[in-house]
Amino acid sequence: MADDKEARIEKLEIDLAHALNTIDELNTVVFDQGRQLDRLNRLVTNMTDQVTELMENVLPGHQIEKPPHY
Repeated sequence: MADDKEARIEKLEIDLAHALNTIDELNTVVFDQGRQLDRLNRLVTNMTDQVTELMENVLPGHQIEKPPHY
């Protein structure tokens, strides 16, 4: 009976170790994705600013129109 309890405890410890390892791996992935999202957000903001600046510098009489199929 004691051996059975020890085996169960050992299995729980092994399972816990695997779970903690998985949590650490997932945390790393989430952290890396957060950094990538921040970088992509900065790029989109910069590109939006550039497009806005280009639109403001277009000749005043020139209107950018959508093609008829829109």
